[in-house]
Amino acid sequence: MSEYVMTLQDLASSVHGALELESVPGGIAPLRLPAWTRAEHADGGIDRMSAQLSGVCIRLLTAAHSIQLEATFTRTASRAHPARPFRLVAETAMVSCSITMDEGDVLVEASDRTAVREHGKRSHVHFALEATESERVVTIWLPHSAACILHEMSADAPLRPAPEKRARWIHYGSSISHGSDLDGPRGPWPQQVARRLDLDLANMGFAGNAMLDPFVARSIAQAPADLISLKIGINVVNGDAMRARTFVPAAHNFLNLVREGHPFTPLAVITALACPIHEVATGPTREASPGKAGATPREIGAGDGSLTLRRTRSLLEQVVAARDDPALHLVDGLTLLGVEDGHLPDNLHPDQFGHDLIAARLTLVARRLLEGHLAI
Repeated sequence: MSEYVMTLQDLASSVHGALELESVPGGIAPLRLPAWTRAEHADGGIDRMSAQLSGVCIRLLTAAHSIQLEATFTRTASRAHPARPFRLVAETAMVSCSITMDEGDVLVEASDRTAVREHGKRSHVHFALEATESERVVTIWLPHSAACILHEMSADAPLRPAPEKRARWIHYGSSISHGSDLDGPRGPWPQQVARRLDLDLANMGFAGNAMLDPFVARSIAQAPADLISLKIGINVVNGDAMRARTFVPAAHNFLNLVREGHPFTPLAVITALACPIHEVATGPTREASPGKAGATPREIGAGDGSLTLRRTRSLLEQVVAARDDPALHLVDGLTLLGVEDGHLPDNLHPDQFGHDLIAARLTLVARRLLEGHLAI
């Protein structure tokens, strides 16, 4: 039986990677977008994706061998895609403890993007770590593909928030940043880069929802950051959401809003990574065959303005070049994952090896940005 129970206030202070901790009955819910943004959402899709905890972790300073977390987890599913198991990982410098779970609430999405909640049970998660007599940092990675309410944290030794001295990195992107189709919370490439460079990550990768929403830009502007990266393009194309006429002003507006809060912070605009089905073909993305995504190509006449990935890269290059901003940098997404690299089993999302490739390459870019040595 655990002898030490962490106060809810200390537990909240131990959460990293969330832009807000929402008080709810019986606990706190980490959110990757502040609750105030909900009034500006077009539907519930981005709210559900931003509640999933990609990159969110609990960092503790403790000598505990046994740690228990009481939480209620919520997964998102549809009638065609049942809820998948999720994973939590507790790690120290010496050991790693991974736990896979298949319980909690489920939000079942309908075709109109509404969702109905199916209630499940509260979870009690036990992490067994190495025996030690001295305090060390314990990081508990929460599930990247589920939301949760944190109710209680207890252990066989005192628990307190780990001191935070790391640089803060905010990254914005799509499902390729969210990594919701991967198996574990440390697998998405932003988490890998953050672990390699010892960064305090806020992963604002929202599956299907990187649409240059102004409320996201304002959320970034209001949060502390030492490095910002914005991966732009794939959702705009596979949602067939914009034309050149709206895309260029939207990109400028997004940058303007971010710069209101971070006028001098190193900021990288990352163009779309390789996705062969959309390199020269328009959206919307559709299911071409079971488990395989396809484009919806159409003829693009002069002045049409329809977007392909190749076109978004060209336009973003012009956007960055037009701004008088020495701390703004353009990163060609094809240098992070190129057409020749493959590793897109469904034609759209990188597999784990693809995420590993992106992480290895982006680590070099992020290090140079933080050191101030990246040329435009």
